[in-house]
Amino acid sequence: MVTKANEQDIFANQFPDEKEHSSHPWKWGLFACLSVFLIGILFTNAYLQRKVLISHIKQQVSYSIASLNQFGWDLAYDNISFHSFPLLPLGELNNVKLYNRYAHSSWNIEKIRFDNSILNPQKLNFEVSGKQFVTYDGKAHTVSSNNQEIFIEVNDEGGIKLLALKVFNLSIADWADIEQVSIMGKSIAQKSDIIQLPSFETSVEIVNTKLNGLLNYPLSQNIRKIYFNTAVIGKIGFTNNLRSDLREWMSKDGHLEVTDFTLNWSPLLLVGRGNLYLNENFKPILRMDTTSKALSVLIADLEQKNWLDSKGVFVANILLSSKSYKSDENDEYLTVTTPISIRDDALLIEKIAVKKFNQAR
Repeated sequence: MVTKANEQDIFANQFPDEKEHSSHPWKWGLFACLSVFLIGILFTNAYLQRKVLISHIKQQVSYSIASLNQFGWDLAYDNISFHSFPLLPLGELNNVKLYNRYAHSSWNIEKIRFDNSILNPQKLNFEVSGKQFVTYDGKAHTVSSNNQEIFIEVNDEGGIKLLALKVFNLSIADWADIEQVSIMGKSIAQKSDIIQLPSFETSVEIVNTKLNGLLNYPLSQNIRKIYFNTAVIGKIGFTNNLRSDLREWMSKDGHLEVTDFTLNWSPLLLVGRGNLYLNENFKPILRMDTTSKALSVLIADLEQKNWLDSKGVFVANILLSSKSYKSDENDEYLTVTTPISIRDDALLIEKIAVKKFNQAR
């Protein structure tokens, strides 16, 4: 028997509260409007960030080309395009050529594409695709790699805040095959007006390089590791042109501090640290304190190939022999601690010139 109360319950179950049901569309509508609003803000911010980035990139390209011209180099490309809309690639260059105006040396890249994300618009991701060639002494060498990771993060002024480059299985035809090349760099915030503080730090690591015999080096054809870490002491302005900016930096004792250098090229093992300055002609002045094994083997081989000056090697060997020792009785090669320098177009060991770079071999 169905009572009146039961009829009301059945009716309520079949037809729930209309007020409660009708509130759901409003909630979904409000959520949709809020989502569109937030997405709109996100896209607008990304659009404006891209406009600023494009402006910075154009300025840097102009600065770079002008700076390269001052040192006898130039940069050419067939086409460069930019897109402010976030869903398109930020920019692209086609048929890029970096070349020396006075020598048959260049680097050709078919395409460079760069982009950023909506969530992190100041991080630029680069993709190098197509054919690449390195030309030296008029001969082109094909460059290829299996994989690469390249990105640059910029600050509000368009300067580099962080950069990272990793290339795997890099091959340069007739020259070398390299398992991995890694370059990392980061800007160091200046919290003081003291000039002699590091402003930028860079590390480079090259792992397992196999030389292809063309360069006829005296050691083995396999270099296990090349690593160095450097810090830029003092801040380079990058405001006028590179020559004047470098001179201003140099006038304040600006230089590179080599905090760690390692070369593992069997049988040579060398570690060191030192400083790199530039003279008035922007040529390097390098001095490093090194500790090594088998340095004398390398010197002897280079002398036999007429790459080093025999008179200088003779004097340097006398000085090295007096301070060489075996760090372990089972060592095959002697250990020696010695300064190695590059100055006035010459390589110096124990302050003795063993190679003049401006002389023909």
